[in-house]
Amino acid sequence: MDISLSPELRKALADHPGQPLELIDEVSRARFVLLPAEQYDRVKALLATDAFALGETYEAQSAALAAAGWDDSDLDIYNDYDAHRK
Repeated sequence: MDISLSPELRKALADHPGQPLELIDEVSRARFVLLPAEQYDRVKALLATDAFALGETYEAQSAALAAAGWDDSDLDIYNDYDAHRK
């Protein structure tokens, strides 16, 4: 849905280029944020409501941990940490 900007909104956007603009519905008092499409494109995945399977992230988690050194064999002792506690 495309909605044309009022002169008031156009001026507010021009006064704050590239910045989000907070809007308030005078009737419902609901708050909205108007932001440039480029900014929205960067954050829209954070706003998604689609459910995902945690298992889909395991490969990425393993790669990140390996890159951080967690696959170092010197750390294997921590796999049985509780068994060696006194």
